[in-house]
Amino acid sequence: MTTASGTPRARTGRPAARPDRSPPDVSVLLVSWNTRDKTRSCLESLPAAVTDGLRYEVMAVDNGSTDGSAEMLAGYPGVRLIRNDRNLGYAQAVNQAYREARADLLLLLNSDVRCRPGTVSTMVSFLRQRPEAAGVGPQYLDENGAVEPHYLGLLGFRAALGLAAGLRWLPGLRGAWRAYQLDGEDFRQARPVPQPAASCLLLRRADLDPDRVFDEDYPLYFNDVWLARRLAAAGRQLWMTPDAVVIHNRGSSTRLLDAATRSRHHLGGLLRYVAQTQPRHRLLLLRAMTLIDRQLRWVLGVRGQLGLRDLVAALRGDPGPLPGGDLQDWVVMLSGVDWRTEAHRQHALARELLADHRVLFVEPPGRRPRWRFTVCRIAPSLWRVVPPTVLPAGRQLPPVNWLNRRIGALLVRRWLDRRPGRRLIWIDEDLSATTARHLGGEAVIYDGADLDWTFTRRWSRWYLRRGMRRAVGAADLVLASSPALVQRLPDARRPPVPLPNGCDPDQFSPSGPVAEWADQLPRPVLGYVGAVDTRAFDAELVAAVARLRPDWTFLIVGPSTPAGRAPLARLANVRLREPVEFAQVPAILRACDVCLIPYRVGGLIDYVQPKKCYEYLALGKPVVATPLPALERLDGLIQLAAGPTAFVRAVEQALRSSRCPDASARRRAAALRNSWSVRGNQLRNLIAELAAGR
Repeated sequence: MTTASGTPRARTGRPAARPDRSPPDVSVLLVSWNTRDKTRSCLESLPAAVTDGLRYEVMAVDNGSTDGSAEMLAGYPGVRLIRNDRNLGYAQAVNQAYREARADLLLLLNSDVRCRPGTVSTMVSFLRQRPEAAGVGPQYLDENGAVEPHYLGLLGFRAALGLAAGLRWLPGLRGAWRAYQLDGEDFRQARPVPQPAASCLLLRRADLDPDRVFDEDYPLYFNDVWLARRLAAAGRQLWMTPDAVVIHNRGSSTRLLDAATRSRHHLGGLLRYVAQTQPRHRLLLLRAMTLIDRQLRWVLGVRGQLGLRDLVAALRGDPGPLPGGDLQDWVVMLSGVDWRTEAHRQHALARELLADHRVLFVEPPGRRPRWRFTVCRIAPSLWRVVPPTVLPAGRQLPPVNWLNRRIGALLVRRWLDRRPGRRLIWIDEDLSATTARHLGGEAVIYDGADLDWTFTRRWSRWYLRRGMRRAVGAADLVLASSPALVQRLPDARRPPVPLPNGCDPDQFSPSGPVAEWADQLPRPVLGYVGAVDTRAFDAELVAAVARLRPDWTFLIVGPSTPAGRAPLARLANVRLREPVEFAQVPAILRACDVCLIPYRVGGLIDYVQPKKCYEYLALGKPVVATPLPALERLDGLIQLAAGPTAFVRAVEQALRSSRCPDASARRRAAALRNSWSVRGNQLRNLIAELAAGR
């Protein structure tokens, strides 16, 4: 019968007191860092992996996990736990477990490994039969059952050049790289392997140092390379046997890190190893070739590259600080709007992303020079960034835009590099596309909220359209705020995905305060909240309808341009009001009998699906709009009309249903189906699919 020794109690930094009993046959050394579910699966696979009465103990070390891993381990039967309050690194955690382990055979086991039945017993039997072997590893399979070659040769200088500088394709290095990879070798039978993976590796205590398995100068990477080299120098062999099989979900912990953090730890570990094992002139050559290679990657826009400061540190052999704390992925939103407005699509989607991400909301450069770079936390997982504006007029002058964005990117990157986590870059302003590649993101999302170039004068449209082509071309996922916008976007690497605008049904609830001043206007009141300009708002249509029905009151609230409001001048039944805070909008609209969307059709912006449409419907208000392509699918739920006469008839019909409870309920039900919460679920699914496909 298989047994496991130890107790499930633990306290920070030291294992629980253990009963005095004879040493087990095997000590399993397990390190956990934010992989709770995989760690549990690993532990659940152990009982079947041990047969023939073999006795084992599990010595686990949790490196300051924040996902409940430590709590799970503390309550798991047979686990002796050392609970660190911060991440000490893989090498130091293994050494902690090693110093507390009692067996002469030690199984290094990653938390993302699941053992097949009999695996541990097979490896123990192998070592007992081969005294010349210092350790043995199993055969590795991926989640689909395919064989994964986790075996390497000893790392020499030419292989290190190929690993660090990407020069493995050169004729002088190609052979060394293939030899290091053991390319073409046969692993169908047990055989010596210079460096088997330490993900699952059974070792003899007699071949190890008394107080350590790994050199702690290699906290994440190359600690197994150092161990293999030390054992080889002592004349001891490491083996593999295909009779023992494990399933490996490779890199579960390191995948939690952003690409730049992984790159610095990997490159820093490699350079430290070369500095310890190679002459100085070779180290200097490796540094030079790596520096050239990384700068070429930066020029070519390869993602996940190190900033200059981190690159220089890694070339000195410094892998950098160990990650810890909050490890949720980042979404870096390069937005075209300020956070203070809080009324736009960008704000709603940022709040939805907080469910499983940290969000860094980066505002655009200002219209006036400002020199400070400020980051303020406005929610537990939400930060607002106000970058400096070195020179104004970036929307008109490409060199100025490049300068402002480049400086902002350097400062944002520096701030992010001190806070580990994978980064997803979000672009909703075309001119920020030049920033995206400097932020170390693993993927780019372009959110087509609007056609940015339609907001500018004709002479600068070419420049903004070029920015949009670059932004869309760089994106791994392209979103569109309406189905009609999809047809207006430039070519993308993947077909754009419509993610229409939504609403907040709670904020726009039918029950709530009513603006007293609006409620006192002559009835009926036809309301519109939004910009009054010549780009979108059809003031001529509204003026014509107002003249046809002087007994109706038209309440128009929002910013206006002189040209936009000119057709409405001297109309006694049109009330123009200055912009109000977004929080005041529902109270104003509750005083209206019908809500309007009088947008131009056939112009620059007839692709829009106005966010205000679902806000109107959430209030239960009847809606009359011009026949925008994106609103045609709502025909019947809202009234669509083109031209003054048809618009009057549509408003008359809407007024007849304005007090109907059933009609109001249908409108609100439609808004609930199109809430920002629903859009957030759709967006998170798209991001998950994007991550799975990379």
